[in-house]
Amino acid sequence: MDSLPARLFLLACEVEKEQLKWGDQLGYAIRAGTLAELEARGCVADDRGKVRAVGGRRTGDPVLDGALRVIAEHPRARRWHTWVQRERRQTCLAVEEQLAAAGVIRVESRALRRKRITVRDQSLPGALREEAVATLTGGEPVARVEPSRAALASFAALARLCPELGWRVRHQNRRRLRELTARAGVAGPALKKAMDARAAANNAGAAGG
Repeated sequence: MDSLPARLFLLACEVEKEQLKWGDQLGYAIRAGTLAELEARGCVADDRGKVRAVGGRRTGDPVLDGALRVIAEHPRARRWHTWVQRERRQTCLAVEEQLAAAGVIRVESRALRRKRITVRDQSLPGALREEAVATLTGGEPVARVEPSRAALASFAALARLCPELGWRVRHQNRRRLRELTARAGVAGPALKKAMDARAAANNAGAAGG
């Protein structure tokens, strides 16, 4: 399960607590990861700031193809950040079900409590976090960083999916974070725009409340 959405989901898993903590933030990251993966596979392309499906291409991955089908069948093209914002919960659940079906995680529903999510290989979330931190804080020229690695690091940082990518790390590496976000493809800046809009809405709600 090496798709970007799956890797982001696993990165966000808290092994000791056996749960996902990040909720809606993870939804944004996974939606952006889905778009980035589709762009990298040549299934969607940028058309003057909007997402366009390319021909009748499919990936064979049910999560990616489900998102691609919705984009292709939509009556009019939408901007990238709009697709990042749409169907976040549905896409997260689809990734969760995919990982569970593959035996990568075990999911247990609990009344009035968060689901218990157990990662079979408990070293995997930590390894993905280490990779993201190393990419963000390392000295490798951004132009040499694979777009998928750039996306994992920048999306995890922008959506604040783990404590290892806290404010201090993001601030100290803010220029590199901007460069990695751009390196991730059109979905990178789209995620940044969607997260900024989310923060503005939350701030406005807090001020009004």
